[in-house]
Amino acid sequence: MNAFRERWARTSTKLARWTHALKPNRAAAVAVVLCLSVTLAGWQWMRVQEREDEISQLEVSSDRVFVAVQQRLDNYQLILRGAAGYRQGNLAMSEVDWRRYMDGLQLSQTQPELLSLVFSPANAANTPPPGDPRYAAWLKARDSGQAAISAPLTANLIPEASRGLLVAIYLPVYRPDAALLTVEQRRLALQGTMVALVRLDVLLNRLLVRAYPDVAVQLYTGMQADPQRQVYGARKLPVTDLVTTRQLDWGGRQWTLMIHARDYAGLESHSWQWLLFGLSTSVALTLLLNHQAIIRARADSVTRMMTRRLVRSQSELRAVLDSAVEGVLNLDSDACVVSANQAAEHIFGVAGGKLIGDRLETRVPGFDQKHLAALCSDFVASAGLMPMLRAEATGLRASGASFPLGLSLRRFELDGEAHYSLMLRDLSDEKMAEVMMQQSLMALTKAREPMVQPL
Repeated sequence: MNAFRERWARTSTKLARWTHALKPNRAAAVAVVLCLSVTLAGWQWMRVQEREDEISQLEVSSDRVFVAVQQRLDNYQLILRGAAGYRQGNLAMSEVDWRRYMDGLQLSQTQPELLSLVFSPANAANTPPPGDPRYAAWLKARDSGQAAISAPLTANLIPEASRGLLVAIYLPVYRPDAALLTVEQRRLALQGTMVALVRLDVLLNRLLVRAYPDVAVQLYTGMQADPQRQVYGARKLPVTDLVTTRQLDWGGRQWTLMIHARDYAGLESHSWQWLLFGLSTSVALTLLLNHQAIIRARADSVTRMMTRRLVRSQSELRAVLDSAVEGVLNLDSDACVVSANQAAEHIFGVAGGKLIGDRLETRVPGFDQKHLAALCSDFVASAGLMPMLRAEATGLRASGASFPLGLSLRRFELDGEAHYSLMLRDLSDEKMAEVMMQQSLMALTKAREPMVQPL
């Protein structure tokens, strides 16, 4: 009996020791299971949120891509109309004068995708044949009075078409005194057409590849994304189900933009690897450290994610500003340039980054900090609010040449100090077109005045 009791006592002691040794491991195992469960649930939630963010970002980028392409095409129409107005009153101008006018526009710097801009007189020799892709655009422009774009041209028609996607844009030039109410009247009043050759692939590369690296764009002719009618973009894209389409109707021709979300090459494209890393880290931290260490790791992960999003948002904002047609300057309280987009640098003829730190009055004489403050104070006193204030001034290019400049000014408060945002627009072409139009009207008025016959 005593021997049995001794054996039982020894066995109970061993069981107690084993139980005491296993208690911490059981607690660690429970912590690991809980940590793994939380990690899996958080990863699944983050994947759902990332998916929603990717869809939302694709829609935003698609809208911006569509607006950027539409604005650039509309800008071509403005250039054509300005040239047509200039040529309408100067049909007999020489080639030297026309080249001088074109050099003044500086299209090779601001619109490198615009290969040429010429005036084609209305005669049989300059009319495209019916089988030519340009014939339909020329006919539509002549009869409608609006700009019309042709189908993509081939290398057998124009040699430049062998290097990329080339199209022709037509805008009719009518007699200034003719009635243009009907198609027949427009046909009789036709003096010629302004013809612009545009490399659409260069345009899309400038607008999309640089400004919107998170999307890939394919361009098709017509209303459907038919692979046989694709004219721009890679035919094989990364496998992704995030795709949207936009229909573009411009110049009497319809196009289809198919926009794909690119696979991220950074951390977000390998989320499963980061999941395994997080699980392993969670197990190690659970066994070796404590729950507070896990919280800090998650906080660091959230911080990195927010930092990436902030950097991406800043890059997108900078891309939108650089793709804007008008120049944008942000000024501090001393009227010094804090930031400038590419359009502003092109307007003043300054290399990238050279505007930062300059005072506004060195580029726009007379517009110093006191003048800006006085303008805003007077405008608020008269209007009672602070909308966009518009004015005209004279700007100075880096070469020292002056030019007319349109300003849109807004004042805002930042850290208790007054800051200013300026939108700039070069009015040289408009002023030139206005002067040419006034001269043409004066010449036409004098020509119509009756000759006084002496008695």
